[in-house]
Amino acid sequence: MRNLLLAGVAGVAFAADPRDLQRAKTKVPRAAWKGSDFESMSQVLNGHMQKMFPKTKPCSEWTAKELQDYQETLYAHRHSDFDSIYSSTSDSRRFRHNSMAEHRQHWARANKHVEKHPHLRDMHRDGHCHEAVMWLVHHVPAPEQQTVFAQIPAPLLSTKRHVYDPVSMGKHQEIVNLYKTQITCAECHSGTGMLFQDWNDIPGIIPEDPKHPGWARQRRCDQNYEPACGPCDGIGGPYWGDQVDHFQPTNCEVVALPKDVPEADRGSPQFAEQFIVHQLGSDRLIRTQNAAKFAVYSQIRSTLWYDFSAEEDGMAKLRHDTFYDDLGYRWLDNGLVSEIHTQTKEQRAANITGPMVSMLHGLLGWGKDMGGLTCLADPVGVPVLGGKVTVKGVEHSAFLEGADYLGRIKIGVEYDGFKLGDKGHGDMKAKRNMTVDHYIKWFLHMYVDADPASPTYRQPVRFYGPYSGFAVYVKFDKTAPPVEVWDHVCPDNGWGEKESKPLHPCQGKKITDYPAMIVEKAHPEVCDFLTNKTVQDVSKPSGDHIRGNFGYFFAPETSNQAIVV
Repeated sequence: MRNLLLAGVAGVAFAADPRDLQRAKTKVPRAAWKGSDFESMSQVLNGHMQKMFPKTKPCSEWTAKELQDYQETLYAHRHSDFDSIYSSTSDSRRFRHNSMAEHRQHWARANKHVEKHPHLRDMHRDGHCHEAVMWLVHHVPAPEQQTVFAQIPAPLLSTKRHVYDPVSMGKHQEIVNLYKTQITCAECHSGTGMLFQDWNDIPGIIPEDPKHPGWARQRRCDQNYEPACGPCDGIGGPYWGDQVDHFQPTNCEVVALPKDVPEADRGSPQFAEQFIVHQLGSDRLIRTQNAAKFAVYSQIRSTLWYDFSAEEDGMAKLRHDTFYDDLGYRWLDNGLVSEIHTQTKEQRAANITGPMVSMLHGLLGWGKDMGGLTCLADPVGVPVLGGKVTVKGVEHSAFLEGADYLGRIKIGVEYDGFKLGDKGHGDMKAKRNMTVDHYIKWFLHMYVDADPASPTYRQPVRFYGPYSGFAVYVKFDKTAPPVEVWDHVCPDNGWGEKESKPLHPCQGKKITDYPAMIVEKAHPEVCDFLTNKTVQDVSKPSGDHIRGNFGYFFAPETSNQAIVV
């Protein structure tokens, strides 16, 4: 059968369907194709496989050799345009070798090792099931899927995630590494990931305004846009509304295209494992992927403390202290909102995101039902901003690892001359020309200092998302945050603001000194460290989650109108 199929396609050339090409350029699976963890992901995708292909066979009914023969057939029906797209952006769907001969050579070594160590047989087979399904769906055009591969059984995914301890990995490193590369579908199809909110308008392309030529493409350009984003596309700037003219464009000059900057010369779009950052920028509350009818904006000053020093250390920690400087917020203790995310190694292993504690400082001390202090299970957990972390045996890269490099540019970076301790919010129109490396992932853009003479060389200096926050880093310290940041209400955040709540001052107080509203129902145990609460808190509150890139808090119905103006 395999030889017959291979002979049938010899010398045949075909054009890829534009819809297949668009899917290849789309990095984020739709929600219906995702699961919460490895097992549920496999079950979800198996359901789709059984709908797409009339003949399927469980992974356990295959041998690794049979799957390798099947993959050779898939390889013969591949369309090279797909792999060109994947390889150009280091997409995990790309082929790992340049020819079938190289694949066969690699498989032969693995087969020989497994023959000597039969306990590896299931992992070896299951890895090939995952890889074969990925090749079928992402490398074979739809016409061939619906004709050639509808006539023969297609493998289903194994729902088991094989995990080996370090000692075992050392003895069988090649097999374990092969398995890891074969199940990379888990990186996108499992976990929370980046979900779309508007399936009717996934790209969310902003139409050009003849009054402001070129502004739409500068305000927004996503990773999957056609034509692809250029070095000066999507760079944005401070904003105060969703409209194309409700932001401040900045100047941009192309210094070098991606092909002219060797990878070794590019600054990596990653942060340190421990740092303190002070930033100026803009934020939009009630954050969505695209423009929204009732978006609320504010200019912000923010401090970020981050500590994820090593996998062995166990605890990952992130805190934001953000001043929402627009007048509608400043009456609430200068618009200060704090947010603390923590996650233990055990919670990551169980795919539990850990607690997210939010504090609206202007409402602290007025009782738990006012929403001054709330706790829930974090929507996404502590982000991995550098290196890699393992969740339920699946290795996840740092958020911006694998982002597309758009080139080296010279741009006007806002708030020039502002120093920490200065009064006010800084001048967004005061700009300093900087040479930076421009990276994009999804709809997020990161800018890394590329000037060897700069004191911030190879550090991130600017961040932009069209509706998910804008920030310029005015001070960046690669140092461990003070210990009081994680359990005190009002640590020194560096901005020099004095609290304006004389009836309930917070200086020297710990978070556990205040009554807490527990709004978490699925995993209320993540909030058990807040002792000043009652069991009834879990089912009592109702209200809304108000989200921004630098603040995410629960606004109860009793105070919702007072918080969002």
